[in-house]
Amino acid sequence: QQSGWASGTAILNAMVVLLATDCTQNAGGDAGPEDAEAALLRFLEAQEANPLLDPHFALRICRQKGLIKAMVLLYGLMQMHEEAVEVALKHEDIALAKRSACKPPDTEKRLRQKLWLRIVEHQAATSDVQKIIGLIRESQELTVRDVLPYLSDSMTIDAFKDEICECLDKYEGQIVTLRQEMDDH
Repeated sequence: QQSGWASGTAILNAMVVLLATDCTQNAGGDAGPEDAEAALLRFLEAQEANPLLDPHFALRICRQKGLIKAMVLLYGLMQMHEEAVEVALKHEDIALAKRSACKPPDTEKRLRQKLWLRIVEHQAATSDVQKIIGLIRESQELTVRDVLPYLSDSMTIDAFKDEICECLDKYEGQIVTLRQEMDDH
């Protein structure tokens, strides 16, 4: 294995610098900054499993250049999902935050729920009940019970009527099941 500038890591680092720099400058010809950032994102995604990629270096470069989508992608590659969601929310990119909240594997249900609750907390500041209901449905991780602490007192829960009834029906089903188990024993 070689070291120095001829190593694979150094070459990948140089590619990251070149692509990130291209994002922040107006690329010549028809390619604009959006196309350049898409090229950087494709490159980073292609290198996800490459052990020679230095994601910390790439993250530092993307942070310096203000490349939010690339930063969120790199945090996700490093399994730093909370940071990925925070960066997306800090830059008001809710869609990017939602995609990041879905990244942890299904085995990490608690983490996924925590990430979705962070998005709910951010959205609750807008007092838009419909957005919060949409998050509950979209996440498939949250219930009304989970989001109630994040709602302000001024919000009307009338909009949650269907979700509350659904939650109560679910609890009723669980109670019936537990009673049946108790009767069986």
